[in-house]
Amino acid sequence: MIDPRHTETAREHEWLPIVPDTDALLLLSLLHVMFEEKLADDTRLRQRAVGLDTLKRIVGEYPPEQTATSTDIDPDTVRALARSLVHTERAAVYGRTGTSLGRAGTLTTALLDMVNLVAGNLDVVGGSMFGDLGIPGQRFGVAALQRVSRFAWSGRRSRVGNLPQVLGTAPASVMAKEITTLGRGQLRALFVSAGNPVLSVPNGTELADALDDLDLLVSLDIYRNDTNAHADYILSATTMYERGPFLLPFQALFTTPFKQATDPVIAPRGEAREEWTVINELVGALSRQVPMLGALHAMNTMATRVGRAWDPERLSDVVVRMGLGGNRFGLRRGGLTYRRLVRDEPHGVVVGDGLMPGRLRDTITHRDRKVRLDAPELVAELDRVATAADPRLPLRLIGMREIRSENSWQHNAPMLLRGGREHAARLHPDDAETRGIGEGDLVVVRSAHGQVELPATITDDIKPGVVAIPHGWGHNGSGGWTRANAAAANDLGSGGVNVNALISSDPDDLERLAGMANMTGVPIEVSLLAGERDERQSIAHSAGSGPS
Repeated sequence: MIDPRHTETAREHEWLPIVPDTDALLLLSLLHVMFEEKLADDTRLRQRAVGLDTLKRIVGEYPPEQTATSTDIDPDTVRALARSLVHTERAAVYGRTGTSLGRAGTLTTALLDMVNLVAGNLDVVGGSMFGDLGIPGQRFGVAALQRVSRFAWSGRRSRVGNLPQVLGTAPASVMAKEITTLGRGQLRALFVSAGNPVLSVPNGTELADALDDLDLLVSLDIYRNDTNAHADYILSATTMYERGPFLLPFQALFTTPFKQATDPVIAPRGEAREEWTVINELVGALSRQVPMLGALHAMNTMATRVGRAWDPERLSDVVVRMGLGGNRFGLRRGGLTYRRLVRDEPHGVVVGDGLMPGRLRDTITHRDRKVRLDAPELVAELDRVATAADPRLPLRLIGMREIRSENSWQHNAPMLLRGGREHAARLHPDDAETRGIGEGDLVVVRSAHGQVELPATITDDIKPGVVAIPHGWGHNGSGGWTRANAAAANDLGSGGVNVNALISSDPDDLERLAGMANMTGVPIEVSLLAGERDERQSIAHSAGSGPS
């Protein structure tokens, strides 16, 4: 397990601590070793990818002996790891939120796939594989979706910062500036569904202030939270027990092909409604003013007249019928339909032994169906893989999820707050001793962009020089989050602190290919809170002046 923190997973396996936000350098060195020692199958690679020679030239500049000064991973370990990835029958490298939140997150994500590809571990059983909906011809649907949503780095860009839109979505980190910056395209209305961006984007105070400048803010939610406390309207949404769930967006993410659907357990309470019904009615109400919405409304109206309107159950039924195990609309006797899934398989059903290899060509939307190893946008990101040290901010910040937390939305559940849970910064004993910090002391964590104050906890489960602060805290007393607001109460207030106050929302500091905020490896310093230091000095003075 390669991670700055000795995670719960790492405790069950071997832990290889790495300096935060140097994952790209490690991956480049793994590729360097694979090519230098001729571990890769060049013939097979050229059949599946283009740009191999360019990649070889690039990684030739990153030997493990050079990158070790940044990653703090021994060169011999890197070389052994590269050989193991190639020679082990079932192996893969995998990264997700930790590796994608750095200064070059998109490049790092692409390098993970490149290492798997070069090692022979991409799209093979036991390696890194691809899931899908199991629907024939879905490659063409994905390609069409990309064209419609303009999913390209040369497509639509944000008004502030000139950052790319990905799958039709703009970077949330510039949301506040899009609201407050005057000019054509200024954001004047916002619709928030099951979200709390004031706690999830950098510089939440900036966003909270900006929300009050909107002409209209509408929220669909089950709580009044830190974000929709600024809303003009809060529309009651259904809980998970009041709707019939089918995990449609996640079907392609299951490692074992699986289908499950249920009917609602109870009827919606009060005026609560499912989000799609509210959105459908808004589309209808706006259809005369917005041509694109008018076309959607006309299509749905026609579907209603000729049969049955499109709703989540009907769309899910199409996916179930056309996918693995489905009845293909009567062509496969005994196959699944949505209703049969609900009626006969209340605990779900496995529809395949595992993911199928050989899906890479169907996943790639380039005409030649080959991976691009030399995409110029990725090559241009290489100048961001190394950062200069700042002696004033010698530590590195990482985020983390706690076992009983999921972003911000579980802090209002009383069962998950038992045991005196407290929001705290995790420090290594060496870093704490150097700064005179003890267990439970109140500390100031400072970056170039802000500071927070919270208790410290000392642990060996973190690499020296690294500080981990869980995200999702910082509830400020808004509305119905009564338990969340009171959680982790300390001398500084309630609800913990928002670690994103330490993160920059300046467009120049955002990742250039996806507009992601830099949330890992952030340079920081930690010191005792002034009052804590004064109290210690007072206690020490009193002890020194006592009777001998």
